[in-house]
Amino acid sequence: MSEPNKEQIEYEERLRRRLKILQEQMKQGKIHIAEGLQVADSLQAVRMDANGVVDLDTVDGLVRSMALAVTEMHDREELKKLASLSEIQNSYFNFFEQNFGGFYKLMLKRKLTPHDAGRAAMQSEGSIREVTENLDKILEFIEQFWTELGDIAHIHVEDQQNNIKGVFGGDLFPAHDENIASKCGIYTDTIVLPDPFLRSKHVFEKSKPADQAYYLIKHAMNILQYKELACANVDIPIVVVLPDIAALEQEEREFFHELGISDSLKHSERLFGRKFESLDELLEFAQELDTVERAVAEIADESRFLFDTEWKGDVAAQLKKATESSHTRLIGTNHPGIILANQSVGRMSVSNELLIKSRRLKGSPIVDAPTSWQYLAWKMEYDSSEAESATNGKDLHIMRGLQDLADGDMEWLGNVPPAALVEVRKQGAMDEIRSLLGKGVEELVQSNPNNFHRSRDQMFDNINEAFDKHKENIKQLRAKQWKFAGTDIGSWLVTGTLGITAAATGAPIWAIAALGADQILDAPKLKSIPASIKSLIEENKKEQMSPVGMLFNIKKKT
Repeated sequence: MSEPNKEQIEYEERLRRRLKILQEQMKQGKIHIAEGLQVADSLQAVRMDANGVVDLDTVDGLVRSMALAVTEMHDREELKKLASLSEIQNSYFNFFEQNFGGFYKLMLKRKLTPHDAGRAAMQSEGSIREVTENLDKILEFIEQFWTELGDIAHIHVEDQQNNIKGVFGGDLFPAHDENIASKCGIYTDTIVLPDPFLRSKHVFEKSKPADQAYYLIKHAMNILQYKELACANVDIPIVVVLPDIAALEQEEREFFHELGISDSLKHSERLFGRKFESLDELLEFAQELDTVERAVAEIADESRFLFDTEWKGDVAAQLKKATESSHTRLIGTNHPGIILANQSVGRMSVSNELLIKSRRLKGSPIVDAPTSWQYLAWKMEYDSSEAESATNGKDLHIMRGLQDLADGDMEWLGNVPPAALVEVRKQGAMDEIRSLLGKGVEELVQSNPNNFHRSRDQMFDNINEAFDKHKENIKQLRAKQWKFAGTDIGSWLVTGTLGITAAATGAPIWAIAALGADQILDAPKLKSIPASIKSLIEENKKEQMSPVGMLFNIKKKT
C-alpha cells in the first residue's frame, strides 16, 4: 500500500475531528436519529482500532456527511461565542462616537444634515486637511475591524429566526435627510445597513481631497444617526450594520460583476432593440456612439433609459447631463455611448448583490432610492422572463406600487422617531400595532413561488386586500391616540409610495438559484461560482422563497 500524501493526511485529520465532535454532540443529547434512518446502521458499523482510534475504513459516506454537517453547526455556534452581536455593534458605533462625536454634536446644534456637514468640511483647505489627515488610518481600521468580526456578525444575523429583516441596498447608505428605520421600522423587525466606508472604497481612491473630506464626514454623521437604534437594549436589534462580503472578498465581487454583465446584456437588448452576445460586443457597439445625438438615435425603447428619476428633460438632455456629472471621473470617461452601456452594468451588479445578500441573511431587499428600485424591478423582471421561457410559466413577475392599487397616495407609519421606536419595542407594543395593520409585508415576504404562478389572480387579490385593509386600519390607529416617547402615533403618518416588487420565478429559479441550472439563465458556469454562493443555491432549493423587494419613498409627512 502506498504512503498517504499530505492532502490525504490533512483530510483524515479533519475527518477525525468531525467524528469526535459528532460523538460529543451525541453524548450530550444534542443529536437525535429518527427511527428507521439508514444512518443509524452506518453509525453502528463504526469501529475503533487497537489503539482506541476510529478506524476510518468503517466510516461510510452517510456518517462522514453527518459529521461534516454537525461540525459546521458546532463551529458556527463556537464562532458566535467569541463576540455577541451587541458587542460588535457597540464597538463599531463607539469608534465613530470617539472620532466624530464632536462633529456630530455640532451638526445637531446647527440643525444640519450629514450632507450639509460634509459640504462644510470641504469649504476650506484647512478643514480639508484636518478632516482627511487620518483618512487612511480610519479606512484601514474599518476594513480590519470587519475582516476580524464581519463573519461573526453575519452569522448572528443569519441565525436570527422568525423576524422580518429588511436589507438596505441600492445606494451607499440610506438618504442623509431621512432615517430608514423611521420610515419602515414598524413594518420590519431588523433593518440591515451596509458599512458605507467599505462601499465607498473606490470613491475615496479616485476622489480629490475635498470630495474625500465630504464623504468621510457625511458617512460618519450618517452612521451616528443610527447609534441610538443599533445600540438599543432590546431583544431583537432594530438596526444592524454589516459589511458587504463582496467588499472584503474579491471572488464574490467579481462574481457579482459577472451577474451584472449578464443582466446588462438583457437590459441593453431592450434599450437598443438588438441582441448582444457579450460585454465586448456591447462596448464595441457603444464606442461608435461618440456623440449624444448618435447615442440617442440608437435607443429603441426610451422607457428603459434611466440615469436618475429626478432628472428632468428629454433623453438627450439627460444623457448630456450624465456626461458632465462627477460620475464620469469615477468611470474614467465622458463618452456618451460608454456611459450609457456602463450604467446598466453597475446598476445590475448592485441589484444582484442586494438580492443575494438578502437571501443570505434571510431578509428582503429594502430600497429608498427610486432609481435603484427601478433597476431592481427590471432585474427581477428579466429573471422571470427567462424562467417563463424555460418553464412555460406565465405572468411570473408582478410590480405593484400602492399608487397603482389605490386612488391616490397611501398613508403609512413612516415617520417614527427613533426614541419612540425603541419605546414601542421595550413596551412590547409592536405586536398590537402590527395586528391592527392586518396582513402585509410578512405574507408577501414569505410567499412561495410554487404557489404563486398557479394562483396569480389570488396573489393580486391578496395584495389589494392587504393594502385596502392597511388604509382602513391606519384610521383606527390614529383614533387610538397612543403616545410613545412623547409623540402621538398620528404624527408618525406619512404620504408616499410603499411599493412591492415580487418575482416568483418557479422553484428553484430566482437570481442566484438560476445559476444552478445554466440552461435557464445565461450566467457563469457552476464551477466559477464562489463556494459561499453554491451553498445558498442549495439552501434556496430547499426553502423555495420568492424574493420580495420593498420601496419606501416618502412624498410628504403628515
